Amino acid sequence: MTDAAARDFADEVEILADADRVWALLSDPATMPKASPELFSVTRLSRHRGPFRVGERFVGWNRRKAVVWPTVSRIVTVEPGRELSWHTTTSGAVWTYTLTPTGETTILRETRQMPDGAPRFATWFGNTLLGGMANHADELETQVSATLAWIKEHAER
Repeated sequence: MTDAAARDFADEVEILADADRVWALLSDPATMPKASPELFSVTRLSRHRGPFRVGERFVGWNRRKAVVWPTVSRIVTVEPGRELSWHTTTSGAVWTYTLTPTGETTILRETRQMPDGAPRFATWFGNTLLGGMANHADELETQVSATLAWIKEHAER
């Protein structure tokens, strides 16, 4: 794996809505399959309903052209109105959403970090089926903007 594939990246957007409104969208497990260009479904591995809880595990179902694959994640932080993060154990990525209220608006930041790099299987999978790990990281970085734009649009309605 190259450094380009394991790089961290982030983007942010200013949303004309209060942090509670943004949090309501962000913490709803149904939001990400709608907002993400790659993720099309989430299967929770507990009977819990409602917002995610720390320690909860879920399977994210992803699609890129003809390739479909699951990822397994565990919720790391849930700080209502402030931060939501999960560690995708199958890819090694930690995805974090941070909300910063600024009066009448909220800054929403999405970050992907690769603290331990990608596991061997994820590297093989990315290189074999997704056009290379660095290429897929480039796609994911672009998709962060699309995800944030979707959340912004729906929070401002």
